[in-house]
Amino acid sequence: MHTMLRVNDLDATMDFFKALGLQETRRKESEKGKFTLVFMASAPGAPEIELTYNWGGEDFAAPSRSMGHLAYATDDIYALCESLQAKGIVINRPPRDGKMAFVKSPDGISVELLQKGEPLEAKEPWASMENIGSW
Repeated sequence: MHTMLRVNDLDATMDFFKALGLQETRRKESEKGKFTLVFMASAPGAPEIELTYNWGGEDFAAPSRSMGHLAYATDDIYALCESLQAKGIVINRPPRDGKMAFVKSPDGISVELLQKGEPLEAKEPWASMENIGSW
């Protein structure tokens, strides 16, 4: 149905996932519970992510490696990575192989980007880019 992620900056996180091609599918605001839930998906009926924002903010540890990552497929991994870079999103693991890249959400959640079908032919600047940070 969905995967829930706690977020500290709802707008920044929504902008990040919009840059990946997701759109808001529904929203719930709870005045009593003091939280906002925003559901986003790549298309109507597709699996969703639930962004949970607690209005008072909260402190939580860095994401655990046990969580793993989210993954999304794309028609052109190079074009997507160029678009993300233009929006200030760091490509932590560049698509050197024309098949796979990793980025992180504003809250440090790893997101794997995968080329649909066969890998694209390796090309610069991606082929020689180094990893940045962890993913």
